Amino acid sequence: MSEREILVLSGSLQALDLVNETFLRKGDTVIIEEENYGGTISRLRRLGVNMVGIPLEKDGMNLKILEQELNDLQKKEIIPRYIYTIPTIQNPTGTVMSVAKRKQLIKLSKKYEIPIFEDDCYADLLFEKERPPAIKSFDKEGYVTYCGSFSKSIAPALRVGYLIANWEVLSRILPYKTDAGSGSLEQMALAEFCKENFNSHVKTLKNKLQKKSEAICNALDKYFGSSAEYKKPDGGIFIWVDMHKKVDTSRLYELALKDGVAINPGNEWSINKSGRHKMRLCFGNPSIKEIDEGIKRLAIICRKEFGIPTKIANL
Repeated sequence: MSEREILVLSGSLQALDLVNETFLRKGDTVIIEEENYGGTISRLRRLGVNMVGIPLEKDGMNLKILEQELNDLQKKEIIPRYIYTIPTIQNPTGTVMSVAKRKQLIKLSKKYEIPIFEDDCYADLLFEKERPPAIKSFDKEGYVTYCGSFSKSIAPALRVGYLIANWEVLSRILPYKTDAGSGSLEQMALAEFCKENFNSHVKTLKNKLQKKSEAICNALDKYFGSSAEYKKPDGGIFIWVDMHKKVDTSRLYELALKDGVAINPGNEWSINKSGRHKMRLCFGNPSIKEIDEGIKRLAIICRKEFGIPTKIANL
């Protein structure tokens, strides 16, 4: 890639907003993973965009269903504006797309001539797995627009992200970038820090996050038992929890907030009703002690409001 193919931004959210403002209009269709980043879903809904959700498997997006949807849309003469995916530590489910699927997704993109919008802002935070190559790395024809961020790997307050795309795409985006420019001071500080410290910093951060990840899994097992199902995180700062069908996590959110515990209710992170009994829990900021206390409080609230778990032996 050349310098002309990189656009520095104020975080990955600006990348999302710029791509949407440039390429989407009310009534357009986009394809996304059916459980997805709440900020993406809310923005697309505000724009009046039709979202086609693709289920996720353990190794990423279900590409058989994706191809079926692409074929059906083609028959209806509907051309999706892009396929949006978070392939590495998918938000909120935490899945990691296999290399084979990344290559196959590029083939489908070329076959149906649909661009891919790859959001890779959590990829630096894989705990033990080797970081897979970006989908963009298999892109020879310029079908993929790639976005990344330093906010997750360096510091949340450091709003520095970037877009990588061919010039034909970036030249259309640039007129919509009407801010005064992403902070030069932040960029210079980041560049200086990363020269010597990036790898060691990320290694230390991942070790801390992995311990917190283990703590939240242990707390869920201790206080909820089989009433809460989850996939142990491979990285990142969150876990996606599938609760008993009786639990309405939107209601749980309201009650938990009053007791000092913040959760993301699943309905805000899913484009269908399957998110009603799911929730996203972040473990990046709280201490291990706070994580245990927070899950304990959630279990007490769930027991009182929904009768789930049926008993809490550890309380």
